[in-house]
Amino acid sequence: MSKFTLNIEEDYDFSLIGISCHAKDFKLCFEFNRLLEINFIRKEDLDIDSKKMKGNFALYEFIDEDNFLDYYLISNRSNTGVLIPEHKTIDYFLLLKGATNDDIIDDILQKISVLQIVLTAYKIDVDTLKSKQNLIF
Repeated sequence: MSKFTLNIEEDYDFSLIGISCHAKDFKLCFEFNRLLEINFIRKEDLDIDSKKMKGNFALYEFIDEDNFLDYYLISNRSNTGVLIPEHKTIDYFLLLKGATNDDIIDDILQKISVLQIVLTAYKIDVDTLKSKQNLIF
């Protein structure tokens, strides 16, 4: 009997912004809603249960159907560890799926950077992340 191996490649077609901020997630969402004119809604926590890591991470979502863009704000910290160990200093990730380009990302980064509660925000190259599979949900 012959064996077949199934190789599944995940689709990492999204943009990622790392945000350092000492504010609580709901305060950051309130500021983003006001600044970016969006409406984040709290979703069920992102539950990661793998051999390498376990934890529940706060997750907020906004679907912009007019511009074909999905916004997700994800906490990088839980009681048991960090979501993306390569970026331990990051508190939150803003994940953008859909019709994004560098101009949109740069515009969002510029707007986020003026917030008093945000210490720093920068674009992260998803292809360089070792634990990018944690961002697939």
